Amino acid sequence: MAGANTASSSYSPSSTETGASSSASSPYAPPSLRQLFSAEEEMPARGVAQIHFGSSAAHSVLEALQLVPTEKPKASSGQIVVRMTVRPINRSDLNTIRNSRFSRVAAQGRQVIIGEEGCGVVEEVGEGVTKFMKGQRVIPLGMPTYSKDGQGTWQDYIVVDETNAFPVPPSVSDEVAAQFIFNPWAALGLLERLDVPKGEYLLQTAAGSAMGRLIIQLAKYFGIKTINIVRREEWRRELKALGADEVINSTTEDVRSKVKEITGQKMAYAAVDAVAGTTTKVVAACVRDGGTVIVYGALSSNDITYSIYDLRRKVQLEWFYLGDYVPTRERIDLVASKVMRLLELKVMRPHIGKKFPLSQFRDAIVEAEREGRGGKQSL
Repeated sequence: MAGANTASSSYSPSSTETGASSSASSPYAPPSLRQLFSAEEEMPARGVAQIHFGSSAAHSVLEALQLVPTEKPKASSGQIVVRMTVRPINRSDLNTIRNSRFSRVAAQGRQVIIGEEGCGVVEEVGEGVTKFMKGQRVIPLGMPTYSKDGQGTWQDYIVVDETNAFPVPPSVSDEVAAQFIFNPWAALGLLERLDVPKGEYLLQTAAGSAMGRLIIQLAKYFGIKTINIVRREEWRRELKALGADEVINSTTEDVRSKVKEITGQKMAYAAVDAVAGTTTKVVAACVRDGGTVIVYGALSSNDITYSIYDLRRKVQLEWFYLGDYVPTRERIDLVASKVMRLLELKVMRPHIGKKFPLSQFRDAIVEAEREGRGGKQSL
């Protein structure tokens, strides 16, 4: 499906969206056509809800979602209501939809709103709130509650405890602040776990992605050299300008031979892999004896191919999960302070893509999944 650049949505609703029954539908009733296509001013608060689950959601993310009316929340004691201004579209959001992560929430008759990240402005302050004031820019931390209640950021308003929000410094834009958590925290976590010495090489796949670019920037700041695998030749110059030491085009170059040449046959000290599948086998072969490969994504497959030869060389294979990196509130606050400082210093500069109105979420998702799109799309 081609990327969408027009101001109006080019998506045509299927039968499941026009009232036809679906065995994978949630108990939550979809809005009527009149509700769905009414003018935005007639819908004082809106959200992008998942209304179909199971096989239909896995088949089509676009057909599983609808723009629905929502109730504007009220701030209870210790809470703030945030009017969202930017909501990134993360791959994890799309996986949440495809995997029907919130089917149990929907089975209880509750509305499921997608979205794990975002930035906004405090709209209302509850009794006893001391950290924030109305009109202040904030980043809501959805991790503690999103998995339980299915109330994400892809809506006009969200309510959170004041302890689950971070202030946005004046030097950080809404677009940057909206990408504050997942990729920056994961990039820092990967480099901290690997502890690559200065001057050594870190190999990474999917280097042209938003995450890959942050790893390049952060590694350069720490004095770590990077070897970056891409599939598009036009990204070579772009990543070099960003700070990449070496770039390998896996569609035209032999990755292992190039890594061997670049490192003077020492091979890479460690590697991070976002692709999985057979790519992990290639990456492991490029790491020196006793090195480590951390897989943090599954762009090609949920399975991994790994050579017995690399096991014999004692190449360690690990999985990275952000929740393991920040298991406690104290750890969350520590990592948040580190990352915010790195954003303020422009050490990490998130790759920002196109921004779409909330009502054009389908066009935004199509663009977010287009190969070579450049930048992270947002609503």
